[in-house]
Amino acid sequence: MDRKLKIRLLRLTAPVGAVLFAVLLSSVFLIAIDKNPLTVYLTMLAFGLGRMDSIAAILFNATPLIFSGLAVAISFKAGMFNIGVEGQYFIGAVCAAWVGFAMPGLPAVVHIPLTLLAAMTGGMLWALVPVYLKVKRGVHEVISTIMLNYVAYSLVHYLIADLFMDHNQKIPEGLGSALIRTPKFLESAMMPTIHAFMALWGVELPGYIYVNWFLMLALVVAAGVGYLLNRTPLGYELRAVGHNPLSAEAAGIRTETVYIKTFLLSGAIAGLTGLSHLLVFYEYMDLDFPKNFGFNGIAVALIGGNHPMGIVLAALLFGFLSRGAEGVQTILGVPMDAVVIMQGIIILSVVVVAGILGRYLRRLEKKEAP
Repeated sequence: MDRKLKIRLLRLTAPVGAVLFAVLLSSVFLIAIDKNPLTVYLTMLAFGLGRMDSIAAILFNATPLIFSGLAVAISFKAGMFNIGVEGQYFIGAVCAAWVGFAMPGLPAVVHIPLTLLAAMTGGMLWALVPVYLKVKRGVHEVISTIMLNYVAYSLVHYLIADLFMDHNQKIPEGLGSALIRTPKFLESAMMPTIHAFMALWGVELPGYIYVNWFLMLALVVAAGVGYLLNRTPLGYELRAVGHNPLSAEAAGIRTETVYIKTFLLSGAIAGLTGLSHLLVFYEYMDLDFPKNFGFNGIAVALIGGNHPMGIVLAALLFGFLSRGAEGVQTILGVPMDAVVIMQGIIILSVVVVAGILGRYLRRLEKKEAP
C-alpha cells in the first residue's frame, strides 16, 4: 500500500478505533455495575435512533457542541489551547441577551442578526484579553483563559442579578419572590425552529423538541472553517505557525498577528455556542443558564481530530450519548453517571490512541521524506 494513502487511512480510522476501544472498556464498567453491556447498547440505539423526537433531540444537543468544538479546534491548529471557550460563550450569551430585550421595534430580519453579532463581539472581546497577555506579556493562554472563565461567570451573574435584573416581572403563583433573570426577549429576537421547514418535506417534528436554525448555521460555520484552514492564506499561515512557529517566523509570517487573528476568530465562534438554547428554548437568561459547553467542546475537538467534519460527527456522538442516557436510565435503571463515565472513557481512549498514532505517523512521515 502507498505510504501516503496508509497515513491518510490511519488518520481517518483512528477516532473510530478509539471509540470501539472505549466501548470495550465501557462494557467492563457496565458488567461491574451488574448491567448487560449488549442490552444497554441496544437500548441506547433503539431509543436514540428509533424515534423522531430522539433524533431531533440529538441534533439540538449537538448544535452548541459544534460551535464550541470549532472554536477550540481553530486555536489548536495555531498551536494554542483555548480553554476559555466556556467564558467566551457566557459573555457572548449575555451580550445577545441584552440585544434581545433592549431593542424593541426591530424586524426579525434585523434583530436576529444583531443578536448574533453581539454574541460574536462579546466572545471576541473576552478572547482578546488572553491573546494580548500572550503576545505582549508572554502569559500562557491556558492559565489566563482558565482564570477568565471564572471571571466571566461572576460578571454574568452580576449583570443578571443587578444591572439587567427584571424588576417588573410578574411573580408566578406560589412563588414567593421574583426570579433572578433578565427581562424576557422580544419575539423578533427569537430564532425560529425548523419544524415548519421540515413539515414541507413530510417530516413532522414534535413541538417539545427545539431543534432550530442554529443547527444549519453551525454546519455553515463548520464548512467555512474547513475552507478557511485549507483554501486561504490565513489558513496556511495558521497551520504553519501551529506546526512550527519558529520556522513560520523565519519564512516571514508574523506569528503574533496570526495568534491574535486566530484567537479572535475562536472567540467569535465561541460566542455563538449558547445561542441555540438562549434564543430558542429560553425566553430570558437566568442564573441556571447551561454550563460546560465550552469544556465539552474540548472533548469534541479531540475526538473529531480538530477537523470540521470530524467535529460535527463527534458532536452528534455526544448528542446521541446524552439522549441515549435518558433512555437507559428510564428503561434499564442505568444511572446517568454511568454515561458520563462512558464519555470520559471515550475521551481518554481518543487521547491515548492519538498519542500512539501520532508517534507512529511521525515515523512514517520521516521515512516518506527524501
